[in-house]
Amino acid sequence: MTSKVALFLALPALTWSQSVLASWTRNSDPGSGMSAREIAFSGSDMRDAVAAVHAIVKTQKISPDQANQSITVEGNAREVALAEWLLGELGAPQANPNGRGFIMPQDSDDVTLAIGSIQVGMPISAGPPHVATLQDLKDLANAIHVVADIPRTTVYAPTGVLVWRGKVWQNDFVLWLLRQLATPPSVNWTAPISHQLEQASRSVRVFYFAAETSVQDLGEIVSTVRQKARLQRVVALDAERAIVVRGTDIEAAAAGQVITAARH
Repeated sequence: MTSKVALFLALPALTWSQSVLASWTRNSDPGSGMSAREIAFSGSDMRDAVAAVHAIVKTQKISPDQANQSITVEGNAREVALAEWLLGELGAPQANPNGRGFIMPQDSDDVTLAIGSIQVGMPISAGPPHVATLQDLKDLANAIHVVADIPRTTVYAPTGVLVWRGKVWQNDFVLWLLRQLATPPSVNWTAPISHQLEQASRSVRVFYFAAETSVQDLGEIVSTVRQKARLQRVVALDAERAIVVRGTDIEAAAAGQVITAARH
């Protein structure tokens, strides 16, 4: 059985009314042997749920049974436990806006997070933040993949849940990024917002643009940064009118010079 443990963390939340991630799930360690488990699924879209499990969980086989509303997962017992937790989160009728996390047994640096009702916004003068659309979530998933080096990232479309699996330092960074995107600065803000990663001399910078900046313009600026600053970890977030870059301090500064020139 899965036991849920509420841990109050020093992590500001993504929503306005909460101050912590709601809870983490810890399982008693089932060991590393092979396991097969039929898991009841109460969600509305089994196909999307299976795709999410494929994206996040290291499994050997996933077999959906539409008639019985269940999904059988085969693989390492610890991975099967993660699949059961994930399907429980995805099967909930409403997304959890405060976030939930699963810590892999025997590896506290292997963490999966699922968060719903994520807020995004353009600079404040363009209006208040709004709940991310499906396209917004896909853009965020791409940013998490590219900038945070987290390939196990997915979006469960039926309830708008963003899920990713990474190391502790990666998750800290993603939560920081999502908080920044939920509270964009004023439209005349031109300095980047910076975050120093755990790794030495690695920094992330978020550059905001005026709301009237076109999506095409953002894409062209990203291409220019890749060419002139020779920086590949750079993405545009269209809904937020923002560009996110990651590199050494020297690379990030070079990207900043390119972006500053592009503003004029």
